[in-house]
Amino acid sequence: MHPLDPFGFGAPGYRKHARAFDPRDLDRDLRGLTVAITGANSGLGLAATRALAARGAKVWMLCRDIGKAEVARSSVTGDTSVARLDVSDRASVRALDIPTPDVLVHNAGMLANTREDVGGLERTVATHVVGPWLLGTRLRPATTIWVASGGMYTQKLDVAGMFEPPGAFDGVTAYARCKRAQVVIARRLGHHAMHPGWADSPGVETSLPTFHRLTRSILRTPEEGADTIVWLAATRPAAPAFWFDRAVAPEFVLPWTRHDPAQEDVLLARVAEAAERP
Repeated sequence: MHPLDPFGFGAPGYRKHARAFDPRDLDRDLRGLTVAITGANSGLGLAATRALAARGAKVWMLCRDIGKAEVARSSVTGDTSVARLDVSDRASVRALDIPTPDVLVHNAGMLANTREDVGGLERTVATHVVGPWLLGTRLRPATTIWVASGGMYTQKLDVAGMFEPPGAFDGVTAYARCKRAQVVIARRLGHHAMHPGWADSPGVETSLPTFHRLTRSILRTPEEGADTIVWLAATRPAAPAFWFDRAVAPEFVLPWTRHDPAQEDVLLARVAEAAERP
């Protein structure tokens, strides 16, 4: 399956790949497992919360809007708690006070149409890269899962472009660059990363209305998109990798998106420095 095959990314691809899944992987009791999920009030985060809580896991729903989080929590069967977290805001990350989870899922995301700054950082990089880095260094879970995107396949690692986007801001490019950076960070830190394919969610419909209109007939459900998140949290494979539909996926498919390995050191240093700012 070619990673850029639209039928691989969509619901038909999920149904095809699911034939190879071992149903015993998720047929397990997860009592005693604590999972923290950012952006857990809708979309993939809520789907993963429901699936993990239904299997007995304790799930912390880390959400920016407590009201929306409590409404979402009322739809979940199982042991859940809500804590306020705006992952783009370093002060909010530092103020978070929850027990150390066994699994941390970096799921919260956004796609801006115009440039916005928060704490001296462009909001996309603050939300997807710097905030999660800081959160992980504070919680130090045993297992970390980064929810990336197949959109990263269109972009190479560009540290300067992420932190200093050009004047003609392109939210889709900024998003894809940050997702590429997430996968690099995950690999360098020994974490898991995954991409969910083309999954339907309120964020996709709002941020990419044309894409949503053209592809909605083949979009995955949030549950299908979240399946690999749930699988990783439940099975916690020993060897960290970049995953798609429970299988190891390539990081690159387009030759011009490959980067100089030295850029990875630049990325890690730049993110660590940004995370330590007041």
